[in-house]
Amino acid sequence: MSSSNKNASIQAFFQPTPSTSPLQSAHELSPNSEIFGDGFTVTGLQDALKPAPRPLRDTWHPAAEYAECEIRDLQAGPRAVTFMGRVANIFDVGVGTCKTPKSAKGCVKLCVKDERAAVTVRVWWADEARHLAGLGKVRLGALVSVWTNHISNGESGNLSSMAAPLFASLFPERDRSCHLMIHSRSDDGVMLKRPLGHSDSRPLTGLMTLQNFVDGGYDVLDAKILVVVKSLGMRKKIERKDTSVVENMNVVVHDDTAEATLGLWGTVCSSPGTTLSTAPSDGVAQDTLSTNADAAKAAKPWKPSETVLLLQAPGFKLGRFTYLNLTSTTLLDVDPAIKDAAWLRNWALRQKCREAVNPPFPKGVYDLGLLENSPLRCLYTLADLDEFARAAPEETFQGYLSVIVMEVRLLESYKRQMLFAGECCCMLLYANALAATCKGCDKTVNLRLNPKLLGQVIDETAAVSGGKLLLSDQAWSELLGRTPAQLLQMTCEQIKYLTDRILFSRLTLVFGWTGDESMAGGRICVMGIRSG
Repeated sequence: MSSSNKNASIQAFFQPTPSTSPLQSAHELSPNSEIFGDGFTVTGLQDALKPAPRPLRDTWHPAAEYAECEIRDLQAGPRAVTFMGRVANIFDVGVGTCKTPKSAKGCVKLCVKDERAAVTVRVWWADEARHLAGLGKVRLGALVSVWTNHISNGESGNLSSMAAPLFASLFPERDRSCHLMIHSRSDDGVMLKRPLGHSDSRPLTGLMTLQNFVDGGYDVLDAKILVVVKSLGMRKKIERKDTSVVENMNVVVHDDTAEATLGLWGTVCSSPGTTLSTAPSDGVAQDTLSTNADAAKAAKPWKPSETVLLLQAPGFKLGRFTYLNLTSTTLLDVDPAIKDAAWLRNWALRQKCREAVNPPFPKGVYDLGLLENSPLRCLYTLADLDEFARAAPEETFQGYLSVIVMEVRLLESYKRQMLFAGECCCMLLYANALAATCKGCDKTVNLRLNPKLLGQVIDETAAVSGGKLLLSDQAWSELLGRTPAQLLQMTCEQIKYLTDRILFSRLTLVFGWTGDESMAGGRICVMGIRSG
C-alpha cells in the first residue's frame, strides 16, 4: 500500500456533500455555482419558527373525563367536575399591577346558580381583546357550563359570598384543563329558571315589595324584591378618581308600590341590551347547536314592562330617590319562573298602555268589514258602553257611537310642534313630522297623530275627555279628509279653517272595545268615522 493511501481518511472515499442550510446568505454563493437544498425557503422557515397566536374560535376538547354533577353536590378538593347553571351576578375584581406580561390583568367573578344551590366562579384573563370578545359579553341570566379540576372553600369574603360558599378559579388562557361555555343557542329559556329555595307549596322566603324594602326591609337577611324593568338608560363611560374608565348603565325598575334606579357597573352593563358575542374568547366559548325560536327568545335583550328581575340582598342607597346596585353578594334572577313574576309582568303591561300617550292601535282584534256589512248594527250611547264594559270586563265587542265634537286642539298642537306623538325609552316624543330621533337611544321612531288633537266629545248621556279615543290611521284620514303627510303640508291658516270645520260637528264613530288593557289601555278604539 502506497504512502498516499496510508494518509487518506475515510471521507476521501465519499463525494463531498453540499451545504443545505437555508440561512446561508446569497453573497456567499458564486453566481455560476449550482445550489442544492431541501426545498424550504428562508422566509418560509422563519415564518414556521414564529409562534402563531391562537385563534379566537379555538375549539376546546376535554383531555380527561369530567364528572357531571349538580352544584349542591360539589365538594371542596381536587376533582375533575362539570356543572351547569345560570349567571346570577357579574362582579369585576381588581388585580393590581402585573409583574410579568403573562400575568393576569383582570378577573371577573361570576355567581352561577341552579334551582338548589350556587357557586362562585372566578375567571381570570390576560388578553384584553379576548376578554372583550367573550367573557366581556356574558349576561345576567345566561346559561353556562363550567369545567374545572378543583373546587375550593371560600375562606375570605373576597373569594365567595354567603350564598355561594364554594368557588372555582379558571384561567383558560393558561390552563387548558378548565373551560367556560355560554349556551347562547341551545338555551330554551325554561331550564333552571326557579329561584333558590322556591316551592309551589309555600311563598318565597324573604320576598317583599319595593316599598317595604325601603321602609326597613333591607335589614332582613337575604331580603328579596321582585321588580319589573320600566326603562333602560344609555351606556356611558365614567372616569374614576384613579383615572381608570368604567362603564355604567342605569335601569329604572318598579313594582306596584314604588320605583327605584338599578345601577350597573363594569362587565354587567352588557346584560340589558347587548346580545352574546359571536366571537368567543379562548376558554370562553359558545355552543354550536342549532338555533330555535326558544333560544332566540331566551337571548333577547331586556324590555321595559316585560323583563322581571328578582334581587336578593342588593346594595342600596336611600334618599330622595332609591338607588340599588349589585354587590359581590347579590343574586339576580332574570324572568324567574314564579307566579308573582307573571302577575307583575301583566300589571306592568297594563300600566304601560294606560299611561302611554299614543299606544299602537290593536291589530287583529276588530273586524271593520264584518261590522259594516252586518245586517244588525248596534248603536250605543256612551252610557251603554260604560254599562256593558263594567258588566262584561273580559268581553270584546264593537258597534257605533254618535257624538258631537266639543273641542279640537289641531291649531294649538301645530303651533307647539305636537301634531305627532310617540314614545321610546319611557320618554315622550312630539314633533310636526312623521318620525323623530329618540334622545335616549338615538334611534328613529315613527310617530302617529297625537290623540289629544281631538278634545272632549259628548252625546246625550255622557262625555269622553281628550286623549281617551284611540283612532286608527284610517279613522284619522276620514276625520281630517287627508293623510298625515298631506296635513304637514298645510299652512297655519288652512289648519285653522280645518279646526273650525270639525268643531261642533256630529260624527258617527265605528268603534271597538276590549277588556284587555294591555292592548289599548282602556281606551275606545275608533276604526272609522262617518259624518252625521
